[in-house]
Amino acid sequence: MKKKTDKEKNKKPKKKKSAEIVDFINKSEEKNKIQTEQAEIRKMDNLAKELVETYFKASRKSFLDMGYCAYFFLFRLLQRMIFQFSYPLYKHYLDTTTKEILANHKSWVHEFKEWDETPSERKLTGEKKEDHENDTLH
Repeated sequence: MKKKTDKEKNKKPKKKKSAEIVDFINKSEEKNKIQTEQAEIRKMDNLAKELVETYFKASRKSFLDMGYCAYFFLFRLLQRMIFQFSYPLYKHYLDTTTKEILANHKSWVHEFKEWDETPSERKLTGEKKEDHENDTLH
């Protein structure tokens, strides 16, 4: 019989390397989740809410004014949008969101009755107007 040398003693038997094959078809069938447009809208909206909330938490800790921090966030978002999309598409989304924010803000402000009851000495910028004062003549 042959004596094993030191090198042969330290060698471990080589294991054959095998690739792990992931079966994507079966994995997706297990989840059995059909992705709809509404589900994707909810997912992206929740992500946007989380990003904004995280940014505002950080801005509360900053010594800068929160409005100035919000300006940075809005500026970077609009800057990315104008470079990423065509101008008409950018303008459409900007106008649409502005109108939606204003419409929702007005309905939210109407919930607070103390705005109507509080007298003011002068007209302030952003002060609530009577509904008939907002009408315009064309």
